[in-house]
Amino acid sequence: MLQSVITLSLLVSAVIASPTRIPKRDGHNADLTWISKDSSLPKIMLYNTGDGTILSGSANGRLDTNNYGGPIGRLTPETLIESVGEVLDIAQIAVVNFTGGRNGAGSANADSDRFLNISMDAHKRLCNPDSDIVGAVMIHGTNTLADTVFGVDLTLNCSKPFVATGSMRPNSALSADGPSNFYDAVRTAIHPEARDRGALIAMNDHLVSAFYSTKTNGNTVSTFLAPDQGYIAQFMSGQPYFFYSPSLPKARNYFDPFKLSSPLPKVDVLYGHQGFDADLLYSAAKNGAKGIVIMGVGPGALSTAASKAAEDLYTQGVITVASFRPYFGLSVPSPETEMIISSGVLRGENARIQLQLALGAGYDFEGIQKLFEGEVRKAVYNDATTFFNGTVL
Repeated sequence: MLQSVITLSLLVSAVIASPTRIPKRDGHNADLTWISKDSSLPKIMLYNTGDGTILSGSANGRLDTNNYGGPIGRLTPETLIESVGEVLDIAQIAVVNFTGGRNGAGSANADSDRFLNISMDAHKRLCNPDSDIVGAVMIHGTNTLADTVFGVDLTLNCSKPFVATGSMRPNSALSADGPSNFYDAVRTAIHPEARDRGALIAMNDHLVSAFYSTKTNGNTVSTFLAPDQGYIAQFMSGQPYFFYSPSLPKARNYFDPFKLSSPLPKVDVLYGHQGFDADLLYSAAKNGAKGIVIMGVGPGALSTAASKAAEDLYTQGVITVASFRPYFGLSVPSPETEMIISSGVLRGENARIQLQLALGAGYDFEGIQKLFEGEVRKAVYNDATTFFNGTVL
């Protein structure tokens, strides 16, 4: 009876100092340490990438939201859980660390190995038919959070929720957003309505599809948006209200992470603009790029010189994908198939990742073209648009 009246903070501290180990039903998760108050609660994985504002503090005071970082006030995943003790009222949590790259250098140093390693680990721990883990949360620096979780989305074939989160303000700031974002992510990971939606991002009281999301503001908490597709859910008092029934993004493709070449082929992204230097394409190819994504003006328009260079590189085995530069819209392919692929619904940074995966999986040009353009072609070029005179895939 006495134990039941111990304050939550002391209980959480005790649990974290001496985590409860719970026997597992499968061998894939025997090495996990569960941070737990109640062994009957659902279990989730917490993937820690080792970077991000959500773990950072500032030596400059509570008003600093720009020049934070360093050892002062820095959290670990365990102390983050302790500071948001409410998560242990709803779930048991096991931390798995993926902290490659230069420590403290931020998520700008992440590469494709990060999402592939996380995805392969999640396949074994989360997606195994015998696993009793119901979902996963990933904490990540927001600068490249959307890149990593998009990569996970395309390489994780699992109905269970995978939820990425972070923060725009350090934990030392006035009205820090990390604690509520973390709680919302954990709540989503155990929520039955979060299944069968692909990977998600929980930030600023909203859920957004990882497939469509992009970081739209470098400074404010309202940053991760799906500009055309909108939010999936909104949080109220820590509870998600889902706007739609579960479904996967229409143009989402899956790549088996265990069957990809390693390392993935190099793909560079170029930014289209007036006076674009087409020699940049040749330089990228000379430096080892097997694919190039150009964020073209408008819906992905390329200059005449850039188009000619891309067509020339096509004959050398280098694939070019034209993506759109604005936040809104998509890149619609021409009626006739061409030597330059349109990115469809994917922005430049996501088109790069999908092109890497497609090349790493061994797709040829025609196969890659269908991955990017197939769904858009079906929507635009059909019996209702016979006024287009061209070959339709």
